[in-house]
Amino acid sequence: MSQELQNQTPNIKISLDEVGVTDFKTQISITRGSRIYRYTVTVSVVINLPSNQKGAHLSRFVETISEVLSSEIETHYSLEEMSIHVLKTLNDRHEFIKASISLDFLFFTSRVTPVTKKPSKEYYKGKLITWWDNKEIEHELSLGTFGNTVCPHALSRNSSQRTHIQRAYAEITLRGKTKDIPDMEDLSKIIDQSFSSPTFSLLKSEDEQWVVERMHRNPLFVEDVTRNLLELASKHYLEKNLKIKAQTISQESIHKHNVVSRGSIP
Repeated sequence: MSQELQNQTPNIKISLDEVGVTDFKTQISITRGSRIYRYTVTVSVVINLPSNQKGAHLSRFVETISEVLSSEIETHYSLEEMSIHVLKTLNDRHEFIKASISLDFLFFTSRVTPVTKKPSKEYYKGKLITWWDNKEIEHELSLGTFGNTVCPHALSRNSSQRTHIQRAYAEITLRGKTKDIPDMEDLSKIIDQSFSSPTFSLLKSEDEQWVVERMHRNPLFVEDVTRNLLELASKHYLEKNLKIKAQTISQESIHKHNVVSRGSIP
């Protein structure tokens, strides 16, 4: 039997850092306790390719992703556990030293409106990257959403207590071992608490008034939101070994540009 073309030696013997499949879309289910979370994910999986191998066996990537992520038989208890399963299965079929899998998704959680207590589904943009380095595993989880800020500077200079408000996007990123990556439901609450006020998909008149009043009682710069994210996360996850990053982008209402704030805790 002739050698597969991918296993032949390339004309240019240069090793490559990442070769694989990107923008693969599928649906997955995660079981946590009594709840089932369903996600539509965009997946990227890449491995290192040595200098003596012409190409990667890309059909094995797609086969592995489809089998593990879309399995109706096997129960997965977290995105982290599922990602490790993909990399371990792929390593059995396609030898590598370094690899990573990236999942982009929307995380939905249930909230109730602040006054009328109407049920509302709120979404957060999520990204999980899992790295495999000689069988050592590390994850990076990012979660972000929109909230509101009220400018304290304009408020302090206006005797009528008028100021401008912004819609802001805040995101927190946590990096660590599998056991230290927190629950996304828990993390979403930290993000909401960091704004002048959280936003809601559904608001009745009484709820709108609550949001407006809360915003003006809690004026924040974009820098304040980022510091809130870092402080709340570092205190809440004090017992975990995590690297924490945060950023906030304010969609300015009185400027044509936006403003940004970033920070980290090692």
